[in-house]
Amino acid sequence: MGLFFKNKENCCICGNEEGKKKIANGFICKDCLHLCSIPFQVKINKNMTKEVILNEIEDNKNNKKLLSQFTATKKIKPYIEFDKQNKLWLIPDGVLGKKLNPKVYKFEDILEFELLEDGESITKGGLGRAVAGGVLLGGVGAVVGGVTGKKKTKSIINSLRIKITVNYTSNPAIYVELIKTKTKSNSTLYKIAYSQAQEILSMLSVITKNEKVKLHKQEDTISVADEIRKLSKLVEDGLLTQEEFANEKNKILNK
Repeated sequence: MGLFFKNKENCCICGNEEGKKKIANGFICKDCLHLCSIPFQVKINKNMTKEVILNEIEDNKNNKKLLSQFTATKKIKPYIEFDKQNKLWLIPDGVLGKKLNPKVYKFEDILEFELLEDGESITKGGLGRAVAGGVLLGGVGAVVGGVTGKKKTKSIINSLRIKITVNYTSNPAIYVELIKTKTKSNSTLYKIAYSQAQEILSMLSVITKNEKVKLHKQEDTISVADEIRKLSKLVEDGLLTQEEFANEKNKILNK
């Protein structure tokens, strides 16, 4: 008859509850486990450090705060939702587009996006590029050209997905799954999926275009501030008079 020893070590995160799951620094209790997101809980193992878990707890806390603020202004059901007012977006994590505790991202987190059919890149865009191979129609129209010009004609496709690269080193690739099973390319399901893909790509194009404009404005502001600081230093060093400083400053501000 085997002997079973019950762990009596306190949680290395909160220091109070009795630890239930082994990690690199000791044990973590069920209450602290529940402070992590569900996908993260699955990943916890004996090699994971206390610091990684503390970061996850803080991230999950901030994510819940963003989720409480989230009000969808645009939904492309059941795949993705956008909150234009707060500049947030998310991919629903429940059945048929329901939200349980999805990860909420900011518009500025988007680096690139790409439409993939059976793993082949059909069109892409993002902060560092225009929409490659496609043309954006209107404000939120359709990405065309790239969706048809680069792809090979197939009678059956197995997957259609949009890959969104975000500024998160822990999980940089997010996928919007439009088709996951064998589907005829002349079917209504396929046509609906492509229509939704175009709508999503259009939204992502508009967002990244606006973010690019915002970044350029920030860079210009920093550049102007730096130039004025340099002028101020010249005044301090006695190399520029106040009158000369005022003249040069006006030139910079009126560029």
